[in-house]
Amino acid sequence: MFDSRVRALSWSAVLISSGVVLLLFNFGMFAAYSPLAQWILAGVLVFAALVLFAGFVRNPDEWWRVIPAWTLMALAVMVLLALVPGIDQRMQAAAICAGLALAFGHIYLLNRTERWWALIPGGFMLVLGVVIAVSVWLASITLLAAILFAGLGGVFMLLYMADRGRRQWWALIPGGVLIVFAVLAATAGGDGTHPLLRWWPVLLILFGLLVGLRTRRTIPTPKLEIHNARRPRPRKEASTVVPPRTARDALGEYSQPAPGATVEVLPDNEE
Repeated sequence: MFDSRVRALSWSAVLISSGVVLLLFNFGMFAAYSPLAQWILAGVLVFAALVLFAGFVRNPDEWWRVIPAWTLMALAVMVLLALVPGIDQRMQAAAICAGLALAFGHIYLLNRTERWWALIPGGFMLVLGVVIAVSVWLASITLLAAILFAGLGGVFMLLYMADRGRRQWWALIPGGVLIVFAVLAATAGGDGTHPLLRWWPVLLILFGLLVGLRTRRTIPTPKLEIHNARRPRPRKEASTVVPPRTARDALGEYSQPAPGATVEVLPDNEE
């Protein structure tokens, strides 16, 4: 309990100090010491990330360490990007999203069977980072929305393919709907005569048929393995001796008189 309390206090101190330093950096308090301050801050962030990675390697059960580790790495990249002249701030935000995507991707690769859920937040962060980065060169809101919806739909499709449709078949439903939204966003702004705007409900029909066909499949019931058990030992036969019903039967036949029933007179010895 003492170790957990010390660990919690250490994390609290690290988070508070990191927040204070980043606030001072954002408000230009270290501008007079630039670029040395950025390099020092990036080095500190990388060192903290390596400490977290080392803790994870020492104890793989604490897989949550990879999330702050990759986040600190992304913060270090963000600080270094600030040194590039003319860099857009949206690229720094995209770097943070990429770091979070790497963190959840790392968690998924550690155990693909039980931690399939990590694909969803990891994919969302990756798609969001791509959209933010593309917005630097692409100003069309409709195309950005189409990329966003298509990327999110692709995440669910990836989840379905990674599981080979065995348990995560439900991912086809949100994936298909998001892809339909992407198509609608890409064709928005027209005169309404585009074939996709008229025929897109066919996609919903196809997805509905696919889900219905999957539910009709009979799932084979697993056979119970029966191992050859040892033969039971033969039970001992019950004794055929009939228990005595009376005390006489227990003692057997006795033909002599009972003790004390007769008195024998002994003759006197004459001298």
